[in-house]
Formats: sequence, structure tokens, C-alpha cells
Amino acid sequence: MTAVAFMSFKVLLMKKYKLIVSDIDMTLIDNGFKITKFNVDMIRRAMADGAQFMLCTGRIFGSARPYARYLGTEMPIITSNGAAVLDYDSGSLIFGRHIEQELAEWIFHRLDEIGLTYHFYSRSIYYTKDTEQGRKKRERLDAGLARAELFLTRGVEDPASIPEYDPVYKITVRCWNDEETALFMETFREVDGISITSSAPLNYEISAEGVCKGAALRKFAEMNGIPREDIMAFGDNYNDVEMLQFAGTGVAVKNAVGSLKRVADYITDTNVNSGVGKAIARLMYGEE
Repeated sequence: MTAVAFMSFKVLLMKKYKLIVSDIDMTLIDNGFKITKFNVDMIRRAMADGAQFMLCTGRIFGSARPYARYLGTEMPIITSNGAAVLDYDSGSLIFGRHIEQELAEWIFHRLDEIGLTYHFYSRSIYYTKDTEQGRKKRERLDAGLARAELFLTRGVEDPASIPEYDPVYKITVRCWNDEETALFMETFREVDGISITSSAPLNYEISAEGVCKGAALRKFAEMNGIPREDIMAFGDNYNDVEMLQFAGTGVAVKNAVGSLKRVADYITDTNVNSGVGKAIARLMYGEE
């Protein structure tokens, strides 16, 4: 039986979930970085009926919080692919796991040696190499945010100097072609103490070993007494696999990668066509 057919039976139950969790990019938001009106309406409807709504993203806290504020949820935010779970109000760390200092320093040295492009996150600061390319990236990021939503972005001459005083939770490496991808994987695939995932083509994300969205969601659910069967989770990419596997109902948007669709319980419409809202409407309320 296909995932969609299996979930059609669940529709008849019109289950009232206690927690709805969603990735942001290419899942909750459209290609213009906006949440569609239907998504907003259905998420707010579910919250009015008692469900909690939570963001679980590869993003840093500062670029995720504006979406939570817009939706009206003050739940903690799972950031950096599960490496840091932060309080909505203060941004303080509830729990998390950073890359060990010496290991982070070694990674930065190796990335510089092999010439790959990267940026990285501490709990609240977005860092890039202080190069023309890094400055342009920070300018583009700042240009897309309202003044009240700006968060710290910083260019640094020597990234390896940062972990000593500001723990690193995620390093994102941008490979521009298959050759760079092969070089990245050859260098880091067998390194102890790290985990590697991806949220976009030619984009690879390094975290501490054991870090993933699914592990963070599991710990949050256990801390708050939320059974996994009462959780619905949405995603689109490889870094969402463990999250959908843990949730009682894992939903992949139609534009998701094939490996995520294969572990999903239900496949909804695309991010552009309000897939999150449509799944909530169907699975919680039996509405098309």
C-alpha cells in the first residue's frame, strides 16, 4: 500500500495532533521566502484548536524567529539541524551540542587548505570568511530582513579562532560542482566526531556527531511528555529524514527529494502550493 493510500485511512480519524513541526525552506515557505496565506490560516486554526506549532530548521535562530513571530507561535525553535534548541523569547540555549573546539578548528583549517566555500553558525551569530564573496553574502542576507529582524552577521579573517570563545554549531559548505563535492566527501566522510547532511543540491552541513533534527525533536518530545504518535512533522530534504521517521505522522512536500518521500507517511502538495496547510486541512479536519 502506498504512503498516500495508507494515510487516507488516517484522514477518517481526523486526528488532533498535539505538536506540529515544520522545516522552513522549500517546505513551509514558498520560493519567494513567504508563508502562503493558506498555510498561515491552517496553522493558526490548528493552534486555536490546541495544537502547538514549532519550527525545526537548518537556519540560525535569527533567521527563523521572524517566521515564528508572524505565525504567532512562541514555542522553542530547533535550529542548525537540531544542534541548538533555543528559547523563543530570549534565544537562550535549552539544549544542544556544538562541534568540539579542536575539531572545529581542524575542520576550518582543512576547508581553507582544500579551498572550499563555507559559512558557519554559533548560537546567535552568522559567520563568513571576511572576503569579497563573504561580504556580498552578508549584504544579501541583511537586505532581505526588516531592521527589527536583523541578527548578527560577522566576517572573520581566521575562522579557526572563533570556536575558542563562541562554540560552533553548524558549518555549511558550498560545493560548486561535482569535483568539489567529491573532494569534500573524500576529506570529511570518515572523520570521527561529526555528522554530515544536506538541505540543498551541492550544499553540505557539518554538525557534531549524533546531531540531527530527529534526535532534537525526540529529546524535546520526551522532555515535554509528548507522545511521538501525537506529532506531525513536515520536510523536504535529506536533513529532514530522521525527523519524519520519528514523528507519528511524517509528511513530505511534493517537491521533496525521493529519499524523504520514501520514509514519509503522507505526501502533500508542494511548498509553493501550500502543502503544509493542505496536509493539516486533510489530516486534521478531513477537508480537501
